[in-house]
Amino acid sequence: MKRAILLVVLVMAAAACNGEKFAEGKQMFRELLTLRDQLGKEFHEKVVDVNVANGAHLTVKFINSPLQSQSVAAKQERANAVAAFVAKNYPRPVKSVTTEFAANDAFTGQMPRP
Repeated sequence: MKRAILLVVLVMAAAACNGEKFAEGKQMFRELLTLRDQLGKEFHEKVVDVNVANGAHLTVKFINSPLQSQSVAAKQERANAVAAFVAKNYPRPVKSVTTEFAANDAFTGQMPRP
C-alpha cells in the first residue's frame, strides 16, 4: 500500500518536474527502498518505513518492533546502530537519522451516511 502511494506521489512529481529532476527522484526512491529492505534484514524487523525530508534528514520507523517495550537505553543503542548502518549503506549524505519504534494501531472510521 505504501509503495503504491509513493509511486503515485512520484508520478505526480514527474508531472511537475522536468525529466532530469524526475530521474533523480526516481533514483532516490529506489535507494530508499533498497535501504528499507537492508535495514529490515540487518535488524531482523518485518516492517520498516524509511522517509527523507529536505534531502538530508532520514527517519526510520520500526513498526511493531520488539524494542517498542524495551528500555530507553536499548532504543538508543538501536538508534545509534541504525545511524551507523545508514551512514555506511545509503549513497547520499545524511545530516541526521531519527529512529522511531511505532505501533501499527491504525483504525479507519466509518463515514456517516448522508
